[in-house]
Amino acid sequence: MQAIIEDKATEPGFTNSVVFNLVMRRNPDLCKEVVEAALGFELSKISYIETEKTIQPTLTSKNVRLDVVAKADGKMIDIEMQVAYEPSLARRARYYESAMDTDALKSGISYRELPESYVIFFCKGAPFGKGCAERRFAMMDALHPTEKMALDDGRTVVVLSAGNWAEAESPSLSRLLKYIHTGNIDDGSDDLASRLENAVRELREDEDNMGYMTLAEQLEILERTADEQLAEKDEQLAEQRRQLAEQRRQLAEKEEQIGRGQSIKELAVRLISEGRGEEFMEAASDDAAMERLLNDGE
Repeated sequence: MQAIIEDKATEPGFTNSVVFNLVMRRNPDLCKEVVEAALGFELSKISYIETEKTIQPTLTSKNVRLDVVAKADGKMIDIEMQVAYEPSLARRARYYESAMDTDALKSGISYRELPESYVIFFCKGAPFGKGCAERRFAMMDALHPTEKMALDDGRTVVVLSAGNWAEAESPSLSRLLKYIHTGNIDDGSDDLASRLENAVRELREDEDNMGYMTLAEQLEILERTADEQLAEKDEQLAEQRRQLAEQRRQLAEKEEQIGRGQSIKELAVRLISEGRGEEFMEAASDDAAMERLLNDGE
């Protein structure tokens, strides 16, 4: 582990998947606080925590590996740390929930026994762009949106955008998302983010503890840290491409406006020279008429 902890600049932090899973699994109280911050309500107790839980609904279906699965107050909760940009986040959440349902409801058990499920994504960036830090999705009646009728099927997807941490309504959630986004905590504070960072540091310093990371976990940290750094660069490149495409679109729009303005100017000169100035003035307040005049001149 020495190679990992010597270089502070490359130390894996809380958002590293292996570190995240270990901190959550070894600190049930912190895990409970993280879930409460995400859901916005208190839980009595986390009764079960499993990390890297693999579910394969059928022999031929795609399996899923959930970061942290917790049980609390009869609810099934999946907590995911999403560092890289995921364009299929919504479909992924749907599949995760269906896999959790399949795993939770055994043969012969009534559908009434299906527990409430929550899939929580802590996203290091802002998957839905600037704006809200918190979004909660549940099944609603799409035909009558004004009635706001929920299906009440017990499923909820929570997406938390750490990139928009300043927009979070709760100060504690805001600080947690800021920590996830930047890796920084406020000096001297004793909030959830600070306690999580202390747990991460204790994990790094606990080299002599037999319960520390196995060699496989250490290697996985190194591999995933490299993968996450590459993914972050890919996300930055994708964002730059999106910005460039938007700039090109705006430029094309401006060029089109300039070209149209030039065409209208030339049309005015021609119609006035033909004694049709009044016709041009009438078309100036009628886009359809102006378009016809421009097309007639082509």
